[in-house]
Amino acid sequence: MTFAEPNRSPATFTKTRVQPAPQSGLCVTCLDGCPGPCEVGRSAMRGREVLYPQPYSKVTAGSEKDYPVDFSHFNIQGTCVGAIGAPADSDHATFPAVNVSTEVGATDKIRMKVPYFTGALGSTDIARIHWEAMAVAAAISGTLVVVGENVCGMDPAAEIKNGRVARSPEMERRVKTFQRWYDGEGGIVVQYNVEDGRLGVPEYVVDQLGVQIIEPKWGQGAKNIGGEVKLPTLERALQLKSRGYIVLPDPEDPVVQEAFKQGDFKEFERHSRLGMVEEEAFHKHVEHLRKIGAKHVSLKTGAYRPADLARAVK
Repeated sequence: MTFAEPNRSPATFTKTRVQPAPQSGLCVTCLDGCPGPCEVGRSAMRGREVLYPQPYSKVTAGSEKDYPVDFSHFNIQGTCVGAIGAPADSDHATFPAVNVSTEVGATDKIRMKVPYFTGALGSTDIARIHWEAMAVAAAISGTLVVVGENVCGMDPAAEIKNGRVARSPEMERRVKTFQRWYDGEGGIVVQYNVEDGRLGVPEYVVDQLGVQIIEPKWGQGAKNIGGEVKLPTLERALQLKSRGYIVLPDPEDPVVQEAFKQGDFKEFERHSRLGMVEEEAFHKHVEHLRKIGAKHVSLKTGAYRPADLARAVK
């Protein structure tokens, strides 16, 4: 049996004509002359465009893989003996009196009013548009809000001097929005990937914006590839390549420029690099973050093999 639905997804506006074969996802009767509403047919015409959830930059997509076990299979088993989070007293162990606060950190703890925090909101339009609501909510809830990767590098108004970020209005807006509502519990975390590190983002946010929590990344959350976005203009593609990003196709190639101008393709792709982990180098990175003034250092790692999880925990 398959847990996924290969070759068709509402996320890519694709479907099959009839019931598909479980392994390939192709229609059981793949018809000659079919207009190709499936991912195979559409990607044959549109290429990599079909990789992106649609409409691009307006959605956050989740996996459709239907695992045989999920949270609905678990029940919380309570007890009438004793209490956790409140005194074991009927007049005290009431619903509004329960304490759900917690703290994170190995030694210098960060106190949080609630036992959860946000995912990383990086340079995507979805994250940028909804940042204020997320940051204010996190601040007044007393939890952590996370600024994801590439915010400075993707900021059109960022000032880059000698290959390092001198100012990023977008990063400044994000940090100050949280700080304006911060009341002492929780905090704002800034992640950084390979490109962010080369641009000096950790140094900038700690020194110029007062950020205390820095989070280096070992890849993405659920995949060991770098992040990618679409770029609608040649000028934007050239700007991001000049800032150190991988941009496909090469916007500096005159042939590519001419092809774009005459409409042969509509968008460029910006790709981030995947960090390569080496234990001694990682320790040096952490030491550097401490020296520049980061009070807390956390680690973002992807869903890798157990050996990598053990390496991260170590």
